[in-house]
Amino acid sequence: MASISIGRGGSLYSVRRWLGLNENPGGDTELGWGEAAVMRNFRVTKEGSLQIRPGYAEKLTLVQDAPVRGMWTGYVAGRFVWLAACGGQVWRIDKTAWTAEAIGAVADEQVTFFPFSGKVYLLDGSEYYVWDGETFQTVAGYIPIVATATPPAGGGTLLEPVNKLTGKKRQHFSPNGSATVFQLAEKAVDSIDSVKLGGAEVTTGITRNTAAGTVTWTAAPAAGTNTLEITWTKGTGDRARMTGQRFAEAYNGYTDSRIFLYGDGTNKAYYSGLDEHGSPTAEYFPDLNVLSVGEENTPITAMVRQFSKLMVFKPDSTYLTDYSSLTLEDGSVTAGFYTRGVERNVGHASPGQVRLVNNFPISLAGNSAYRWGLLYSGGVQDERNARRISDRIRDTLGGLKLDEAVTFDDEWNRELWIVQGETACIYQYANEAQGDFSYKNNLWYVYTGIPAASFISVEGALYFGTRSGALMHMSRNYHSDGGRPIDAYWESGSIYFKSDTQRKWSSEVWVAMKPEGQARVRIASLNETGGEPVGGVLSSGLSSFSHLSFSHLSFGTSRRPRVRRLRIKIRKFIYYKLTISSLSASATATVLSVDIRVRDAGTVT
Repeated sequence: MASISIGRGGSLYSVRRWLGLNENPGGDTELGWGEAAVMRNFRVTKEGSLQIRPGYAEKLTLVQDAPVRGMWTGYVAGRFVWLAACGGQVWRIDKTAWTAEAIGAVADEQVTFFPFSGKVYLLDGSEYYVWDGETFQTVAGYIPIVATATPPAGGGTLLEPVNKLTGKKRQHFSPNGSATVFQLAEKAVDSIDSVKLGGAEVTTGITRNTAAGTVTWTAAPAAGTNTLEITWTKGTGDRARMTGQRFAEAYNGYTDSRIFLYGDGTNKAYYSGLDEHGSPTAEYFPDLNVLSVGEENTPITAMVRQFSKLMVFKPDSTYLTDYSSLTLEDGSVTAGFYTRGVERNVGHASPGQVRLVNNFPISLAGNSAYRWGLLYSGGVQDERNARRISDRIRDTLGGLKLDEAVTFDDEWNRELWIVQGETACIYQYANEAQGDFSYKNNLWYVYTGIPAASFISVEGALYFGTRSGALMHMSRNYHSDGGRPIDAYWESGSIYFKSDTQRKWSSEVWVAMKPEGQARVRIASLNETGGEPVGGVLSSGLSSFSHLSFSHLSFGTSRRPRVRRLRIKIRKFIYYKLTISSLSASATATVLSVDIRVRDAGTVT
């Protein structure tokens, strides 16, 4: 708070930058000027102004009374698409016409989307799907070549592990020109699906024996090396375990070429492998590609790549996974992932909801939010620590069920959302990199009336899906919540203006506001004795028929900031409170600064 002495007229106390909510457990007399003891439905702009939050309007309803379970945007087969899961269907949204087309059926549960190899994959906790832009289907799974250079009698060289997603396998044989019976690596198979010689499908002149696991030829195939490929099915692999996973994270050291699936309530994650051509695929999970993290008593709740490491969270602990190549006894080289604990007391509660904000993960544990920073990284050591960043909203955040919270990083507006019920706690990091104006990189505010079940940002615009199936657009173009008034309220701490032994007297307040259509707020003051706040309504509107309210009609045309004076008399106070409020379905406001004239009125006796 800046103060300017104006002689016998007292002093002017000014706020030029607003600093968000601070629910200080020691009371509101310790708050800085610009900090709020109570703040709802106001936000702080990146320039430091106080602004009524954006409203929202419905764009379309996907399925009535069905939660929007997840949304995703990205490129599939070279085309930009917007997908949403709602009511047991996946919908492709056309934001030009605001229509939705169903492209496939899923469970009516939380759905995770992730892109890979030009396609988009989906997990719903009971099945694993893929959409290539044309066909929506379950992931059948890559069919591994379990053995190669196999003589007709069987054996051969082991090549690829079986795939957990499927019971199908392939085996390459090298005919000797005389043998007619070829023995598979398994007996009592369910089916022998295909026989290929020189790449061409063979359907005649062969007999398939599933019990013995053999293929018998009428005439022996010509001699060759790996010229015969037989595909068969036995069982379903470990498919039920894989389709029970709910979340995915891409990681392979400095690249994102492997997919880790997790979220079935265990301490295990399963990572993808490479196909026969050495290409990454999200459809091959080798049988031994399992990452077990910590004790089995607690599940993995989130995974996120930070730089070249993979951070793994459990409800009460956090681990770090590193990548390296591993040479096996047979001389083959495979991926190796090494995990160690970094924090025994802090983890993450809400499954799949850790967000990477400015390259630093933010997790939710207990009744707090933690930001994970890099302390040191070297060739043989890597240390990270958790810093609690939510002390300023300890009461509000502590009242939420964080294990049910939905989080979203709105990178365009530089805001992290933590939503549970209809309450949103928002961490603003717009000035985090600038240091001087970041206020210790810790600026929070709270919105109410946000019935969000999922979020998405499309070309910089923020949308959320509701628990009743609606798709909402949130923007400052809307001054209401679907026609309902926005209840915005800001209240300062108890300010004693440098001395709590002096009585003071204040009669005037100056407020600078940004000119915009229907800009108005109520400014009021009160002292420590309570009672009704004393104040009035200020407007700084441009003439506009948008959101027009004739009771507050303004014919202003200047776009320059406007300063308005209010005569607010508060006598013989020790502590002073300023409030800024709006309860309207048509108003907006951006408050740039406030100046308060204060004069001494004698010593407290």
